Amino acid sequence: MRRLTPPLQAYLLDLGLTPPDFPCLAFVDELQARHVAQHSFNSLSVALEDDLPLDIDALSNKFVKRGLGGYCFEHNKLMFELLKALGYDVQLVLARVLNNRDISAPRTHRVSVLRLEGKRYLLDSGFGANGPIAPLQLTPNVRQVAGQDSYQIVAYQTAHGDEYALQIEQQQTLFTLYRFDLACYSDADCELAHFYSHKHANAVFVNNLMVSIKSAQSTVSLQNDEMRVTTQGVTRVYRITSAELLQRHLLERFSITLEEAAVARLFERFIAPKLAVENRLEL
Repeated sequence: MRRLTPPLQAYLLDLGLTPPDFPCLAFVDELQARHVAQHSFNSLSVALEDDLPLDIDALSNKFVKRGLGGYCFEHNKLMFELLKALGYDVQLVLARVLNNRDISAPRTHRVSVLRLEGKRYLLDSGFGANGPIAPLQLTPNVRQVAGQDSYQIVAYQTAHGDEYALQIEQQQTLFTLYRFDLACYSDADCELAHFYSHKHANAVFVNNLMVSIKSAQSTVSLQNDEMRVTTQGVTRVYRITSAELLQRHLLERFSITLEEAAVARLFERFIAPKLAVENRLEL
């Protein structure tokens, strides 16, 4: 194994991977697939108002030792720093999350672009249930399959240069996830977007309980009081009706262990109000 810092060594060993002698796409492909299958995407730490440092020591501790996962600024930095340390040509990129809307959104999503053997690839291990489980070649208008999902990257020419949009096929229609360019961004830019994402009153992660994990065979996602399990194109929907049920699903579906008091806080804030509204409507 190449000389890596202890936190990066722990991350690599936790995934059960041995890097090749030279950069190769097969290793990156396996790294991304194992990462998203093992480390959940979630807003738990945001919802519980925990500190969210982005240094590698803290990220390795949170992901590897505590098994808590996180969101894009954590997932994609961990994978970025490992690939960079292994000699891969990776670039930090910030994106605007659109979710099929024509809006002027801030750049609050971190991804990476890999340059390897004359080609460019989009790497994203931190977009949750709709994110790819494998690198996507940065070639416009080509359908690319990753696990159960089909994606397409669209290129745009703007007054400020080229931009790209990542789209996913949903019900035979292309759904735009986010849009990005290849400008030069830094950790300082990430810190600013990270602060907005976990502190601003209108930020999606501040206002929603979100957890997901994904493999080539299945996608499991929880948003507030609803959990969806998709396997081979078939989706089953489950309702979360108690703190005990929430705690059980976090453990059994996502391998996340939280103290009972923390789970109770999550339930009371994000789920109980929705159940109360539904009960009133049924009266």
